Amino acid sequence: MNANKKYVIYRLNNVMDSQRHKALEKVELSGFKSNSFETEEEAIQALIDEKKTYEDFVILTNVFLTDF
Repeated sequence: MNANKKYVIYRLNNVMDSQRHKALEKVELSGFKSNSFETEEEAIQALIDEKKTYEDFVILTNVFLTDF
């Protein structure tokens, strides 16, 4: 069994204008850039390159398990 790890960037959004309740939304990057990175540092650099400022972001690990 193989485990493949990728890091994905999500934005925290308010739910119905509530400051207490937040939802995660996958960040769309400009052009043909994929929101799937080998390291957290690459994900952070992508945010810097996109000039994404004054927003709350979360970088989560996605794990894909395969039999091959």
